[in-house]
Amino acid sequence: MNKTRRRYLSFYLHSEDAKLNDKQLGAAIWENMLSLFGEVFTADSKFYLMEFDGETGAGILQCTSSSLDNVITSAVLIGTIGKNQVLFEPKKTSGTIKGLKK
Repeated sequence: MNKTRRRYLSFYLHSEDAKLNDKQLGAAIWENMLSLFGEVFTADSKFYLMEFDGETGAGILQCTSSSLDNVITSAVLIGTIGKNQVLFEPKKTSGTIKGLKK
């Protein structure tokens, strides 16, 4: 059985007003992936929001290497979470978390 290659993405989430939490952001990305690419892709992407700081908007997410572009697309296309306008800004991708934190 082949091991799936994972990719890590560091990002900033710019929010209009209120501080958002990791559950709200993770649910918004998940729902957007479902509507854009369907259930099979969303499940196979193995998307996971590893870290998110609501104060600074910085975070790290994890997914499979084959789904990275579609996960980024899903996140960038989010315009609002709740009543807050947001802008997702991908910063850097890496195969390891250590590579992102350098």
